[in-house]
Amino acid sequence: MNSVISKIEHSSSLFENKWKLKNFDERNALALSQKFDLTSIIGKLLSIRNIEEEDIDFYLNPNINNHIPDPNQIKDMDIAIKRVAEAILKNQKIGIIADYDVDGSTSASILFKFLKHYNASIILRIPNRLQDGYGPNIKLMREMLSQDVDLLFTLDCGTTANHIIDNNEFKKIDVIVIDHHLSEFELPKVHSIINPNRFDDESDFKQMAAVGVTFLFLMALRKELRNHHTKKQTEPNLLSYLDLVALGTVCDVVELKKYNRLFVIKGLELIHQRHHKGISKLIDNSKLNSAPSSQDLGFIVGPQINAASRIDDSSLASKLLITNDVEQIETISRKLFLLNEKRKLIESQILEEAIKQAEIQNDSKYILVYGENWHQGVLGIVASKLLDQFNKPTIVISFLNSNGIGSARSINGIDLGNIILNAKQKNIILEGGGHAMAAGLKLDYKNLNNFKDFLNESFEKFDNHFFEKVITYDLVISINDINHSFLNSLEKLQPFGKGNPEPYFIVSDLKIDSIKILKNKHILIFFENDLGEKIKGICFNCVGTILGDYIEKYRNYNFYFGCTVTPDKFSRDNRPQLIIKDAMKID
Repeated sequence: MNSVISKIEHSSSLFENKWKLKNFDERNALALSQKFDLTSIIGKLLSIRNIEEEDIDFYLNPNINNHIPDPNQIKDMDIAIKRVAEAILKNQKIGIIADYDVDGSTSASILFKFLKHYNASIILRIPNRLQDGYGPNIKLMREMLSQDVDLLFTLDCGTTANHIIDNNEFKKIDVIVIDHHLSEFELPKVHSIINPNRFDDESDFKQMAAVGVTFLFLMALRKELRNHHTKKQTEPNLLSYLDLVALGTVCDVVELKKYNRLFVIKGLELIHQRHHKGISKLIDNSKLNSAPSSQDLGFIVGPQINAASRIDDSSLASKLLITNDVEQIETISRKLFLLNEKRKLIESQILEEAIKQAEIQNDSKYILVYGENWHQGVLGIVASKLLDQFNKPTIVISFLNSNGIGSARSINGIDLGNIILNAKQKNIILEGGGHAMAAGLKLDYKNLNNFKDFLNESFEKFDNHFFEKVITYDLVISINDINHSFLNSLEKLQPFGKGNPEPYFIVSDLKIDSIKILKNKHILIFFENDLGEKIKGICFNCVGTILGDYIEKYRNYNFYFGCTVTPDKFSRDNRPQLIIKDAMKID
């Protein structure tokens, strides 16, 4: 096996990727397998994911009753829940301003549902992505003031909005920020900031999406409200919110570890039960043939919700997620589906222009592309696709006259959010910030060259190895390893996502038995194991690519295939199949 690994790692795949084995402790893997009665492969996969022995039960047998998070770890939680309890008891008017993405919309939905249970008076506003931009703004704050709002929540935003919510004009409103974005050292002077990523918070929830933080807040608030109500009074069933929590968590691409993973597992159970009518309708519109996975939430359901803010009315998503009206659900879900189809068209046109610019930046350690009046709603998607193609941190900017709005995406090891934040602190850009892997910015065109100089200096310290196209794989396996038992053991690792990726295998010394072209796009491949059993593999959208051409031309050669293993939903017994991503031809 070591010779196989050596051969793999000293060669390049057909897509010019370097294949690198993920590190793990063989002895630890063996110990886990023996102690918890697991297969050797699962033991190795758990070791690769750095699941400690004391966390194995939490990972393999997640139970929210046995693994209850403590919301009071988060700074300001105690004072925030007391203020909200007061607002509910005194029937004060409560405002909500939430971000327009899936995380913000789901956060707003569960908070709205909770407060409505206590008959609170609520004004919910979702900023328009194109007109208002990200987070609270003067117009929305003045609306809240004119509506006599006493208490205002900012959800998935607000941590860096000092210049807005610190304005003396709004001092009559108590503001509670619930967020997860990185903070600066100067925090807004508001009532309370519930954010595990504020610089002075020491809680264990730093990888949580805003909807997860909101859920923790509601846990603490419900407990606080018990002190003010009789036992006869009903209280919200927080577990019923976990489908929305799962959706926001997956779509915000936070790590699916510990409580995030627990929330997503329980949320998917509700989604499979069609608990939420709005989510169910989006799934139906997408014609998914099986119960949705976490990947389906991220790549199929989430984009429909985001389509509203990208090219139309940002409030549509929260309306869909809050309402129980069947007619409204039908109307909004259909509109979201059509908006997403329109978004795809706009995106493809901008991407074509952006690729032309990116292709001439070979000598740069980052990609910066920009255009006149590119649709702002798709900049993040375009940045992600450029990142996938060129494997460099990418910034995409749309200028209208001299006003630039940008979206940025990064690679592992390079904190682009911090670089953007530094640019803001140096007054090179007007606004900016975000996560290590994703950020946004505002820029005046006259400072574009200064921004480029700043980026050149910032990226100078990163060696070339950061930018190699390296695909890490979990294990080398044989076609004889792939059976129902193997597939069932992989199911224990679900759901997959950031921090808990779907296992990626190199299947060695595979010889193609036969192939079939599907819809002139996909290649269906049949292999045979030592027992004479046929095992199916499929390579999506590979006809006409270097991989597809090699499969057709050299079908009689032996290959190492890079792939995942999934159940074949179209077979009667859900037999395992290979989803082929890459290959290496063995002479």
